[in-house]
Amino acid sequence: MPDVFEKRIRRAEQLEKEWPFAAELLRFHKSLFRLQGEIHKDLTAGSYPDAKPLLPHMDRLLELVLREGPPLLAERVRSRGVNLGPLLVQFSEGPPIEDPLLEFFPRVLHQPFVMWSHAQSGSVTASGAAQTSCPKCTFPPVVSVLREDKSAETVRRSLLCSICSHEWDFARVLCPSCNEERPEKLPRYTAQEIPWMRVEACDSCGKFLKSVDLTLNWEAEPVVDELASTPLDVIAREHGYVKIAPNLAGI
Repeated sequence: MPDVFEKRIRRAEQLEKEWPFAAELLRFHKSLFRLQGEIHKDLTAGSYPDAKPLLPHMDRLLELVLREGPPLLAERVRSRGVNLGPLLVQFSEGPPIEDPLLEFFPRVLHQPFVMWSHAQSGSVTASGAAQTSCPKCTFPPVVSVLREDKSAETVRRSLLCSICSHEWDFARVLCPSCNEERPEKLPRYTAQEIPWMRVEACDSCGKFLKSVDLTLNWEAEPVVDELASTPLDVIAREHGYVKIAPNLAGI
């Protein structure tokens, strides 16, 4: 299994013990990360021109949701069924899937495929410090990451794609949605129990993104910590902000 999925599983196991409020969410997503890692492994084992290797994993995903998934997702599968073939095509080619319950299924399957596909091509569109969408797949970011840059003796900010997990540099004081740069329009909110994370909001566009500060907690895994830090989502919504892009849980 690729390192990225192994890291997410290990971090989910750690936070499951430390954050009881997110334990159920993390247990389910551990299984999703494991499935995604196996999909990525199958793709890496051969050379495929399309997403056909995803087909055998469709039933596994539906069975996983019925067995371990949140009640709303499980009931959606149980009562009405989910036709994953057309949903995968719509997710990758458009138009957007408006129903967040339905959007979850192709997203889980498509993520490892697009990660594998980009790794094969190796090409990256040039990006600047104000690029608000992924230079590889054009999807919006799911989390902001802060890292120490020892060569410049500063802290560097980057954005992580909500689909392919590609990471690109982004200016520290800039909205990742509308490029607002006035500090007074870019409030920050924190939760005492999660000091290495914060909400990065924008009063101009009303959007927010969560940030993971690896200088304060090097063990953090951006995707998992963003997913599990639900108290910050509550804070952001209480202030009237909407997330730039939902995470895998649709939050």
